[in-house]
Amino acid sequence: MEEQVARRVEEIVLAIHRRNGGTLEQLPWDAPLLARELRLDSLDLAEVMAAVEKEFGVSPFDQERPPRTWRELVTCILQARKE
Repeated sequence: MEEQVARRVEEIVLAIHRRNGGTLEQLPWDAPLLARELRLDSLDLAEVMAAVEKEFGVSPFDQERPPRTWRELVTCILQARKE
């Protein structure tokens, strides 16, 4: 389950990254959500979070401790789905 969630999050983020001219092949999991190398702005991040909410039924920023890295986002999704 964890690998599937991580893979899907990576697909979503890298699709937006590439749309913005990026060339990364893998998501830097421990990078901040708006790390410079990802070429994401706040609207792109909102798009990612909307996709996460739609696909997984989890609103990451409604959690007690919102994620700051991509790894934390996956953990947040997994924890919320267990509850």
